Amino acid sequence: MNYVIIKGNFRVVKHSPDGDSLKFQAKKASNWKKIVTVYHDLFAKKIKEGQGVVQLRLQGIDALETHYSPSQISVPSTLGNKTSKKAAVPKRSNYKQPEKYGNMATDKLMEILGVENVVWTRNYIKSIDIKKGKTVKTYSAKNSDPIEGYIIVNDVERKGRPISFAFAGKTRLRDGANVTKDKLQKILKDSINYQLLADGLVYPYFFHTLSAKLRNVLAEGVKNAQEQKLNIWLDDKTEQGIKLNKFSQITGEHVILPYLFRRLIKHQYLRLMQEYWKALEGKKSYQPKAESLFLKSFFDDTNPYVFVIDVKDFKRLDEIVVISRNKIRMSTHPGNIVFLS
Repeated sequence: MNYVIIKGNFRVVKHSPDGDSLKFQAKKASNWKKIVTVYHDLFAKKIKEGQGVVQLRLQGIDALETHYSPSQISVPSTLGNKTSKKAAVPKRSNYKQPEKYGNMATDKLMEILGVENVVWTRNYIKSIDIKKGKTVKTYSAKNSDPIEGYIIVNDVERKGRPISFAFAGKTRLRDGANVTKDKLQKILKDSINYQLLADGLVYPYFFHTLSAKLRNVLAEGVKNAQEQKLNIWLDDKTEQGIKLNKFSQITGEHVILPYLFRRLIKHQYLRLMQEYWKALEGKKSYQPKAESLFLKSFFDDTNPYVFVIDVKDFKRLDEIVVISRNKIRMSTHPGNIVFLS
């Protein structure tokens, strides 16, 4: 399947871009219809809700989480709307990994886009400067920022975000044209995706829908960054492993693959909710223990298959993620894994 090129403007003012996602508005809205996806209806809804501005998910990369909350979990039908003054509901909260590299990835993204003097307020950008020639102009109105660029995309993920390779500036390629994998391979190092990987500011995050010839280009950037111990690769503990005595150590102390971080967060939230439901059923008191880890049951929720590149074989997650008492580590490099879902 070929990719499609869509020209437009990246939008950051009054939004919350990070190292692997940002907003984009196509110059020709009709080009969105050229993306073939099973999530067509959801994507159309997202376009309408954003008045043409959509959230992108950058292909092949994963930035450290700066504001992650686990999804709501369906309440067992036997409980209905039952609550109790004696049982406290576990909080979903907003969790983040060590801020340094997540912020650096966002700053680098802004730099590549040609954005200067970024002013943040809470979790969104209040204003930016854009320099053209000798003129510097400040933008503070939502969706007014003219950050020219283009994306090359061939699918939409389950949350309705186009899975994109993003590029800053202009291109001679025609807006809305098909782009073969071979042509994309030749220009991939110009993408924001590759540049963030090559600077060691994001982790590789490869899915089976990404062609091997494109994945290999991205992996080259990862390898160079790791060999030079650039940024996250100076502090990464994914293969070395981390020892955990309490839950807050996950969010405040260690640089690990964001996928593992999210899995740990979701697993803890599910276990706390299960304890809460059990308390409701037994009409007992319950106070969530926010520092609980539940490492022994980590694979009970789900144990998906992944493809391990160097051995050319499929393995279960529990074959590459090793848990021993209070320690968790991955037995292979994050760039050696292809996720199937």
